[in-house]
Amino acid sequence: MPVLTSPTSLDLDARLAGAGGPAESFKRLSASLWQQRYLSTELLELCRLTLARLHRDEVEIAAVNPHLGARALPVARRAAVLSGNSFRSTEFTPAEKAVLAFTECYALDAQSIADEVAEEAKAHLGESGLVFLIEALGCLDARIRAARCLRDLSAVAGGRHGH
Repeated sequence: MPVLTSPTSLDLDARLAGAGGPAESFKRLSASLWQQRYLSTELLELCRLTLARLHRDEVEIAAVNPHLGARALPVARRAAVLSGNSFRSTEFTPAEKAVLAFTECYALDAQSIADEVAEEAKAHLGESGLVFLIEALGCLDARIRAARCLRDLSAVAGGRHGH
């Protein structure tokens, strides 16, 4: 069976377009994440990769983020996030480590994020920045899950038609 490489959270919108207004709203929300003042595009991409790692989603991990433009993530930073070692890496600032720690906690159980983890992120981002981070992680996670569901459905449908 061929390996499905699409959709990912980054190219999901064409597959959802048939849903009309709600899909368009989801697309606009996603696009707005990459054009805000609280997190750099690179740090938001590291959050997306953290979520993809925790979902064990190799297709999502391999996706190239068009929002980074011509810039690529530094290899050492990407590798540290994908190995789960960003907290021990000297590649990250204390603020970035706080955001990535919050991201991991959010992915594991958004309802049980320790107060100290949230306070650390808030100390670096401010209250508005923390609210943005929570909203962004919800959207990124939803898009990763939706893309994965569509890939799984396509694989099942493809398997049925192949027999």
